Amino acid sequence: MEAILKQLRRIDPDLPIWVMSRRPEETRLRFRVNAVYTFSVLRWIPIMRGTRLYINGGGSLMQDITSSRSIWFYLFTIFKAHTLGNKVLMYGCGIGPIQRDFNRKLAARTLNAHVTCITLRDGHSQGELAEMGIDRPEIILSADPTVVLTPAPPETIDAMFSRWGLDPRGNYIGFSLRRWPGFQEKAHLFGRAADYAWEKYGLRPVFLPIENHSDISAAQAAAKHAAAPCFILPEIEGSARTIGAFSRMRVVVSMRLHGLVFAAGQGVPVVGVVYDPKVRSFLSLIGQEHFSDLKSLTLETLKHHIDLAVAESGDPGARNEAVRRLQALEGRNIEAVRRLLGP
Repeated sequence: MEAILKQLRRIDPDLPIWVMSRRPEETRLRFRVNAVYTFSVLRWIPIMRGTRLYINGGGSLMQDITSSRSIWFYLFTIFKAHTLGNKVLMYGCGIGPIQRDFNRKLAARTLNAHVTCITLRDGHSQGELAEMGIDRPEIILSADPTVVLTPAPPETIDAMFSRWGLDPRGNYIGFSLRRWPGFQEKAHLFGRAADYAWEKYGLRPVFLPIENHSDISAAQAAAKHAAAPCFILPEIEGSARTIGAFSRMRVVVSMRLHGLVFAAGQGVPVVGVVYDPKVRSFLSLIGQEHFSDLKSLTLETLKHHIDLAVAESGDPGARNEAVRRLQALEGRNIEAVRRLLGP
């Protein structure tokens, strides 16, 4: 949401915006927008009668892994927003997995009938749409919206690192891990890879949680297998500080998609560990080949990819090219908004 709002204000700093939020008062104060409770449908409908564009995104809202109720709800909002006179844009999103036949048919029917444009953050999602027969909206391959987010000022990151007892100018390798089926059996590999980076390159392992509670437990499961002086970052408030922490890494090894986005967006070489097709698709999108599937991950593979990423970290030209590619792709999201809002 923060990334999307930043881009909308590039079009018009005074653009009136409503946000659906589970914490509307907090959202209103923090982001200076109008906000309505996500599930207050009776309040939301009158608001949509006075708007021109409904944005569904970012992330993977079109999925039924968490529950069917989630995808039904978001399909309802798309249907209702369109019937109330709005154009509908699915913004920088991922598609799937949608597993149940009924949900796939319902999604195909709704998106074909009620969505004006879909901008996608990965090629895998493009294939999902084609497989479901969704071809009536304009479909554009773009990039994850969070690419446009910027790190906090250097002095803020320096102070944050110093508070943690870390040298703000130290040499670090970052790990962004998550709990997932099969992770526990591979956790020791990340700990041993952390030792490898420390012993061979002098890179201190830093574990960077994205979703704090679950990611910290994943970091702990890996770090206990390392002899190197690992550090697990505590909860960080705000995306700017999180991205700032990623920007201080020399290399980032990540399962988390947004760990890869945050690092690559700052020109930090990445090593991907693929647990979901969206991760592989993002890496392919930025021309990155240093990745392996979680199921087939070995220590030798991790070490080899770390070697390649460390070598790449010494080539600013290659790093800047990846950043430019990401930013150019993300620009397609806001261009779609401009067209749909009109003059």
